Amino acid sequence: MTALPAAVIATAALLGNPCALALEPSHMQLGPLYFTPTLDLETYYTDNLWLTESREKDTWVGVVTPRLQTWLQNGVNTYSLILELEDSTYENSGDDDFTDYTAKFDLHHEFNARNVVNAMAEYYDGHEDRGTGLIEGNLSFVTDKPIEYTRTSAGGDYTYGNREGRGRVMLAARTTEYEYDNFREFTRYRDYTANTFGGTFFWKVAPRTDALIEATATNNDYDEDDPSDSAGTLTSDEYNYLVGVDWDVSARTSGHVKVGMYDRQYDSSARQDDDGFTWEVGMSWLPRTYSELDLTTRRFTQETNGLGNAVNTEEYALGWNHQWNQRAATNLRVRYYTEDYQGASREDDNYVAEARYDYEYRRWLDLGAGYRYEDRDSDIDSFSYTANIVFFEAKLSL
Repeated sequence: MTALPAAVIATAALLGNPCALALEPSHMQLGPLYFTPTLDLETYYTDNLWLTESREKDTWVGVVTPRLQTWLQNGVNTYSLILELEDSTYENSGDDDFTDYTAKFDLHHEFNARNVVNAMAEYYDGHEDRGTGLIEGNLSFVTDKPIEYTRTSAGGDYTYGNREGRGRVMLAARTTEYEYDNFREFTRYRDYTANTFGGTFFWKVAPRTDALIEATATNNDYDEDDPSDSAGTLTSDEYNYLVGVDWDVSARTSGHVKVGMYDRQYDSSARQDDDGFTWEVGMSWLPRTYSELDLTTRRFTQETNGLGNAVNTEEYALGWNHQWNQRAATNLRVRYYTEDYQGASREDDNYVAEARYDYEYRRWLDLGAGYRYEDRDSDIDSFSYTANIVFFEAKLSL
């Protein structure tokens, strides 16, 4: 067993560690295939398990996540398969115990410097925690366990051209199907398939800086209509048109800014079509090689989880990651976002703050600990809540 070669470090993002410090896992080799097993262990305490305003439930939770990545590398081309199991146990609420399964395939293939293809396929057999998704607020008391569902996704993109050229084009497509498995008396009306197609044209305006034009179209097709909803089907088509700039001008700064319009049109004439201003901004700045500040903000629409036609969301996040030495790093992050339920009298203000410390104890062992605070202030009191979470983590590899 040897440490991963530098050419494969790019796949480390698939291992799910957002911090500067990361495992340096060894691998096992069988012919041209490499196998990289990892194990994540987490325990955390929450004082509001179901994210409710009243009847708050506190508990310790244990999470075990074994993962196996199998990959093949041929020059710059990589092919990766990840199998993951996540098992959670709740000390004071055994009904919320769950085991989720994920299988994901990723492909990166460069035919030549000007023709690049990325593809992915993912199957997720999982759940929505009580207090989230379709069972927010006091709805978490209606069900006696989490809602289970499967999500199947497939998609990819093709790029003609490269960053060194004057211009390049990227075409992308993705399909995602959601199907709920239990409490079918109401979840059956939330089964749907989202099909997205888009394209982006980049034009170099300065070294390592591109102007861009982007357009996407998404069809959200619901399997069944809820007979109790007089507005009819939630099926819709959404179009987004954006212009902006993308840059990576030095080792210290990179980012993108995109602004434009969205237009959502419903198949049902009883639902009011919606359009407006949208944006997406992401910036990263390294004042020092060991310290990074990042800012993200965006405005977008997403499918409703119960009320109204859709949810218009504005999000702002600021993070600071600082690596104190070769072993220790801290990460501070604050996030604020609003959710406006179109066609319903609900608007939420959400606040999240998190501080964490990570320590590379050994090449094959990372330790982490942190605290997260969540606060939702909703026009509908039963959806408001506050929660405090303290967590401890260990990430192991060969």
